[in-house]
Amino acid sequence: MHTILATRGADQLLTDVPVERLPELAADPEWTVWVDLCAPITDVEKSIVSDLFKFHPLAVEDCFEEREHPKIEDYGSYLYLIAHGLQAGGTAEESESVEIDAFVGKDFIVTHHSAPSRSIAGTREAVLRTGMPLRKGPVAVLHAILDRQVDGMEIMLDHMEERITQIEDAVFERPESTQIEAITAFRGNILQLRRWMSKQREVVYRLGRREFALVGETEALLFRDVHDHLVRYNDLLENYREMLSSILDAYLSMSSHRLSEIMRFLAVFTAILMPLTVITGIYGMNFDLMPELRHPRGYPGVLMVMLLIAAGIMFYFRRKGWLGRPPPLPPPRPTEPPPPRSTASHRRS
Repeated sequence: MHTILATRGADQLLTDVPVERLPELAADPEWTVWVDLCAPITDVEKSIVSDLFKFHPLAVEDCFEEREHPKIEDYGSYLYLIAHGLQAGGTAEESESVEIDAFVGKDFIVTHHSAPSRSIAGTREAVLRTGMPLRKGPVAVLHAILDRQVDGMEIMLDHMEERITQIEDAVFERPESTQIEAITAFRGNILQLRRWMSKQREVVYRLGRREFALVGETEALLFRDVHDHLVRYNDLLENYREMLSSILDAYLSMSSHRLSEIMRFLAVFTAILMPLTVITGIYGMNFDLMPELRHPRGYPGVLMVMLLIAAGIMFYFRRKGWLGRPPPLPPPRPTEPPPPRSTASHRRS
């Protein structure tokens, strides 16, 4: 599947150019051609890249394969670039990237993507409406694509910030084991984004410092602006990762505190029942010579003793702060005012 657009001057714009006319337009330096290739790729699209434009075989091989890291290579008369953007519908815990391959020459640009790309579609719509940025040249089209990729990243980062707030509120309100899964998936997605975003930042930085002859001063300024956005987004991702680590530490601390509270309650409960269990165990032996066994008030007496022991233990634990609220801190001691300074002047001998 392919789409071919071409412009010449300020008034000529060709849309849906047939592939048979592409060699004529590509050979005329007055025309600026944009060829967009999208999966599924047929032999016609492969012949455009290999036979018509005669790109390097290694670049053609990379173009039709999935690459994890962005890069840029200079082949003299053209540049080969790999960039990544975000697919629509991604979440903070899981997001998919879209690889865009671009061959940029003096009067042509050939793009390829195996999945639908919002940045490609938005740039194509702008060209169909006004002819821009294709009228400014292939490098301007490349900048428009990369700039729209950055806009898509900003939307995702805003969604991530909202998601972090939701997770933080849920953790402090009621910690649950499912929140660990969300935090772990969130952190993994951030690491994946930072992995290719840092590489893409280097690619845009090379375009912005005019390392390549095809990039003019005006385009370099635009690429430097895109680079600044990528630097800021990379810093935001690092901040988000640290925030998630802090939330995870808070979750583990709260879970540990909750577990300690449960263990303390069980320990107090066991300590109260232990002497009562000893008493009932002694009087459950049923020996004939036990004096209290046939006493008329033995049963209520033993129950009263057990009740007094349980109440005494609970009172002791509560006074120590092991049961219920801890005792209040003692009031601070009043500080004594410092002695007044002597106003008499001392002369040195």
